[in-house]
Amino acid sequence: MDRATLYRARFLLPISAPPLEDGALLVRSGLVCAVGSHRQLAAAHPDAALVDFGDAVLLPPLVNAHTHLELSDYPRWAAAAGDAGQPRDFVDWILRLVQVRRGLSAAQLHDSLAAGLQQSLCAGTGAVGDILTSLDAISAYRPSPLRGRVFAEVLGRDPDQVAGRLLAIEGRLAEPPAEHLAWGLAPHAPYTLSASATDRVFAFAERHALQCSIHLAESAAESRFLANGSGAIAEHLFAAARWDAAADPAPGCSPVRVICRQGRLKPGDLAVHGVQVDGADIELIKEHGCCVVLCPRSNAALAVGRAPVAAYLAAGVPLALGTDSLASAPSLSIWEEIAFAMTCYPGQASPRDWLEMATRGGARALGQQARLGQLDPGQEASFQVVALPDRPALAELEEFLCTSGGNLRVTHLYLAARNVLPEC
Repeated sequence: MDRATLYRARFLLPISAPPLEDGALLVRSGLVCAVGSHRQLAAAHPDAALVDFGDAVLLPPLVNAHTHLELSDYPRWAAAAGDAGQPRDFVDWILRLVQVRRGLSAAQLHDSLAAGLQQSLCAGTGAVGDILTSLDAISAYRPSPLRGRVFAEVLGRDPDQVAGRLLAIEGRLAEPPAEHLAWGLAPHAPYTLSASATDRVFAFAERHALQCSIHLAESAAESRFLANGSGAIAEHLFAAARWDAAADPAPGCSPVRVICRQGRLKPGDLAVHGVQVDGADIELIKEHGCCVVLCPRSNAALAVGRAPVAAYLAAGVPLALGTDSLASAPSLSIWEEIAFAMTCYPGQASPRDWLEMATRGGARALGQQARLGQLDPGQEASFQVVALPDRPALAELEEFLCTSGGNLRVTHLYLAARNVLPEC
């Protein structure tokens, strides 16, 4: 039988229970066997090996439930293309992104994805919900220890184009992207897919039992276009893509109503952003059993507004956090996302709420709750260790973690009892 190991730190934050001073995890065969006081566990298991992290906090890995890791080199690409200025609005940002991306090689996208995977680990992230546009870059995932899901993206308003894309994705489904990464499907957004294409994509997901992740209610431009077919999406985005807005009339309702009607969204699907919503939209999301993935820094950078976090929490809608891509956020760190959210949404959620979203909430969103997200007996022994530059009191620990952002340093990242933190 494997010898048990006791992992001890000044603070232990299980997420499923309040933080504990001088806490420890007892681990055997890659699983958590016990959680509690270091003194008590050491007395009960005198033969266990001890790993003492000292003045640090031991807690579950963070979960980045929405990101585009293949765009991790975007700032460098944009600068090289002479396109590093601030976009005028949301649609201008999309057009710039498309233009920069158009000139990239498969090798560049592969290397960018690999860099994003490494940056995620360095930030204490143990699981991702990654959107994959370039199927040829998939080999970048294979050596990664990250858990989670890769959502193959589908967009376009031409039926033949969408059919061809789904056929290409179907050919990949027999083999998962990596040992601990499963497939999902990402219908891009309700304005980049026609009504018939949207139905086809969600039917494909249902047939193959794939979780979906969709950009939904992100901007006022999206809401305006779906309400009456007008605005910057029709005038600029559709013109650039040579799409005919008149060929698929606007549905005349909110983005959430568009996607929730006719059973398109199913329980467990992810609605990403969820900024431009009202009370009725929130109730629809709840009724459909979906999780909303918040991306506060991306929303702020693109000036699309702020999601109604307090209203989501009050309604009982499950929430998770994502960084989106380095095309619209400054880093892939969920720690930095939390710190920004604390200032962006003052009083709307407590430090414990934000930590819950970033760990257990994200794990549930990606179907990883049996593996990570909390530290309980029977769970996979997956955790991160964060050094404490200051010595907060136990009662101040959660707020300290949530406000420190980039000042926090992840010193270890264990997945199934193996330290996978790369050279950072």
